[in-house]
Amino acid sequence: MRNEVSYYPEIQQFIEAQIKSNFRAVSSKDVFVYWGIGELKSNLERIIAAHPDECKCAEAFAKRVPPLNLDIFALITDANEFELLILEVKLVKSAGLSEWSQLVGYCLVSGAKYGLLLNIDNGGSSRLLQMLQTERHMSHIRTTVNGENKEHLLGFMQWDSLTQNFEYTNLGVIKSLSDLSDRLVSEFISCRSFD
Repeated sequence: MRNEVSYYPEIQQFIEAQIKSNFRAVSSKDVFVYWGIGELKSNLERIIAAHPDECKCAEAFAKRVPPLNLDIFALITDANEFELLILEVKLVKSAGLSEWSQLVGYCLVSGAKYGLLLNIDNGGSSRLLQMLQTERHMSHIRTTVNGENKEHLLGFMQWDSLTQNFEYTNLGVIKSLSDLSDRLVSEFISCRSFD
């Protein structure tokens, strides 16, 4: 019987391939995806030290981010801009409000813009599904921190371990990896146009 950590590599590979492929389809530049498992701050510092040219843009963020113990995160960067994607991976019969709350909390505390709750081979509880269908503000959260407006965009997906692919639930603001990629491309390109 596999535990949830044993699924991390295949999930990471799939997400990275999708993001890079979608990014290349609309941009002339590559995007870099660096993964961390476990503690956020020290792993970010490790990634930045190992890839200083690509990750210099995330240095200030890494200095101020608190230590958090996460399932998986990805630092996604085009060497000019970056975003942090937090993955909360579960292997439960039904992902519920407690799992969703955990993802929300991690995104708020870290300042990560993007978060995905992934349940392996199972969906979500009826309560979570109803909430995500009717309460858009639960997956598109806006906050103000030190006078700066922040946005957190979240989604819920199911990982099919047999096909090693996502089954999209259409729940949350992030509906699919294509949707996530489109948002990243749009952000990185619009930021670059002001340089």
